[in-house]
Amino acid sequence: MEVGAAGFERRLPRLRGCIGRAAFLGENNLCIANPVVSTPPYSGFVHSLFDSPAERYLKARQSVQRFTVTQLGKCCSGTENNLPRYVVHSYNFFLFPSTLGVTDVEFTLSASSIQFLSHYGFDYNKFLKDGIPYMNEVQEKILSQHLLAGSWKVSSALDRDMLKKAVDEVTSWIAAAEEEETMILQDLSGVKQGASLRHLKQWEAELPNDCSFQVMVKKVSPHHRQLLENSPYDYCQKELILLSARGFTNLFQTLVKAKKPLVGHNMLMDLMHLHDKFYRPLPESYDEFKRNIHNLFPVLIDTKTVTKSIWKVRCKAIPLFSWGRYFKVSRFISFPPPKCFSAGFLSF
Repeated sequence: MEVGAAGFERRLPRLRGCIGRAAFLGENNLCIANPVVSTPPYSGFVHSLFDSPAERYLKARQSVQRFTVTQLGKCCSGTENNLPRYVVHSYNFFLFPSTLGVTDVEFTLSASSIQFLSHYGFDYNKFLKDGIPYMNEVQEKILSQHLLAGSWKVSSALDRDMLKKAVDEVTSWIAAAEEEETMILQDLSGVKQGASLRHLKQWEAELPNDCSFQVMVKKVSPHHRQLLENSPYDYCQKELILLSARGFTNLFQTLVKAKKPLVGHNMLMDLMHLHDKFYRPLPESYDEFKRNIHNLFPVLIDTKTVTKSIWKVRCKAIPLFSWGRYFKVSRFISFPPPKCFSAGFLSF
């Protein structure tokens, strides 16, 4: 199932429940970068077979910091009704960095990766227009501080245009409106709702809780407005703003709390992106990165490592002279497929 920003908040409770019921989770992400070949000015940081884990991490760290995640796949696998089978709920999340905050996020594009993704049908419109926002703990802390100080801003030109439209609508309406009269602002996401609430404070308007991407503006008397401003009620809905700005990070935090086994293939880059984009900026120390990852996900299963380990065991168990007979026999062995039923679908 493909999930974008438009339906993410509505599906979030269901996604959290799916994670809670899962026996293990599968993860994979796509980037608009080629992590194998570095480009200038990083041409000296090409991976080598002789790299130590720490050296490989430091080289990959520069790539991860420069690029963004465009798409993240998540599979929740668990048993159902005590039957001898696994039911897989697969989700495809389109992601785009949060545009709410003090600084605008910048990232690099790799021509070879764009060509690769385009060849295999990646939908850039969903990435750019319907990508779910996300932020790490450092970005969230900065935003939270500015929210408390009332100094935060919308950095997206599109969001500013929508905000200006909402302000213009209220400006035209409130001049002729009577006290206790109301109007509804439609089609505002949680972030834009918060921005609207902050900017509409200059009018004599009571701004109640949002409802399904709507903001109700109510004209009140100056005395009533003063009472509202002095009350402990958070009429600017700071928690709602943070919830919307965190976006996919809300689900990432659910993954961390669940402590379920996380399965992937060749996971180093995936784990580095998860750490950098949703948790904290990548540390310089490889050992610190490992500690953080194992605290976040105590059980990691990398199928590449598992496959290599199994192959090594088989190599030791089979004498050299019998390899020809082994391959001849293994060609005709039929391994039954696992009983696995998909409750969703993955698309590239």
